[in-house]
Parts: sequence; structure tokens; C-alpha cells
Amino acid sequence: MNKILSNIRAVHGVWGTIAIDKKRALTYQMLPANFEDDSVKEIAVPTLNLARTSDDPMVIDMFFDTGRARLYNREEAVVLVLGREDLNLDMLGVVCKEAIPAICRRFAKGELADNNPRQYDPSGASFEFLLKAINILAYNAQQKIGAYLVTKHLRNAKDALVSDHQFFSTISVDNNGVASLIKGYPPHKGDDLLNAFAHWANLFVSNCASSTDKLKPGDILELTLEIKSKLELTGFYQLYADQGI
Repeated sequence: MNKILSNIRAVHGVWGTIAIDKKRALTYQMLPANFEDDSVKEIAVPTLNLARTSDDPMVIDMFFDTGRARLYNREEAVVLVLGREDLNLDMLGVVCKEAIPAICRRFAKGELADNNPRQYDPSGASFEFLLKAINILAYNAQQKIGAYLVTKHLRNAKDALVSDHQFFSTISVDNNGVASLIKGYPPHKGDDLLNAFAHWANLFVSNCASSTDKLKPGDILELTLEIKSKLELTGFYQLYADQGI
């Protein structure tokens, strides 16, 4: 989160940023060091109250005698950017085009992690089961965004992770978005198995969410509902939520 806020803070004229998780009322801020907790609260509380009146995407620019501000309101988050009179709103818009969705995805994943148990048993996470989970995820995603996008993002996400998890090169994704082990290769059994598949699922859903508003990272629970209980016990959802974007 600090990296995302730092990117916003680096825009010419910005002197502070506050990002608030609307559902959990958690605040992340990058403000001058002389801002005490009470000062942050005095800004964050009315900002959150205003944002909660609507989940519709909204951008509000505010102009003051001594500076400018921009408020981004989304379903998951409200982000307030505070700046001087010379704040470059055009450049801010360019940076926030990526930063705001990234913040929303982080908050969606954080909420997901909060809803999961802390005692896990990864022994049930076999290669075969995790491959089945990916195919269930992909099939249900197709019902929302179609086979083309699912196939594209499932392949791209897998290929992007081959350098970190070599065994992904033994898996193919056909034109119907179905993943399978290439004939002749044994199923992988390494210690990285569960984390690798959680990372694949995370990157796949995040890429889908970046190209369409019909999916969000937090939809992973709905998309894997039929095997949700078993996935929870393995710690899959926690690893999914821990992956950065």
C-alpha cells in the first residue's frame, strides 16, 4: 500500500494522501510527519461519511484559497488527495488511473483474508485438486466475462509465473480456458505448490478485473463456491489475499 500511495504522493503539487477501506473503516495515509492521529481522524471521518453515501464511481475536485484536493470514491475505497495550488490534476489523473483500482483490489483482498480461518491444513492441496480449483474458477469466470477473456488471462497469468514456478510450463490452457497437465509430465509435488496456484488465481482474477468491471478480486469466494470449504482449510484464500499487486 505504501508503494501505491508513494506513487500518488510523487505527483507534482501533492502533499498528502489518505486511502480508506469503506467496509472495514481502515485508514492508510501518507501525510506530513507533523500530522498527529487526531488530525488524521478529523480528515478521515468526514471523508468516509461522505463516501459512504454512495458506491457509485465518483471523482470530486475541490479548490481552496491555499490549495486543491481530489476525492476518488469507489465501492471499496475512498481516496483523498491533498495538494498545493500548483497540483497537476492532469498528471494526478494519469497516475490514479492505475493507483485507485490497485487500492480497491488491495482492500477487496484484505476483506477476503479477514473472513478466513487461521488454522490451516495444506496437506489436502494436491496438484490434482488445485488444478481442479483453477478450472472451476475459470469455468465460473466464463459465465461472467466469456471464454475469450478467461482463456487469454488464464494463459498470460500462468506464463508470467513460469520463471518463479517452473512446473507451470507442464500445464497447458486450451482454447476453451481449460487447464490440464501436459501428457508425459508428472504432477508437481513441491513445497511451492499451494502458493503457486494461489498466485496464479490471484494474477488471473486481477487481470480480469483490470479489463472488465464484471469481476473483482474479492469474487474468488463466489467463483470457487463449490469447493470453498476445502480450499479454506488448505489456506488457499489467505495466500490469494497475501499476493501483492
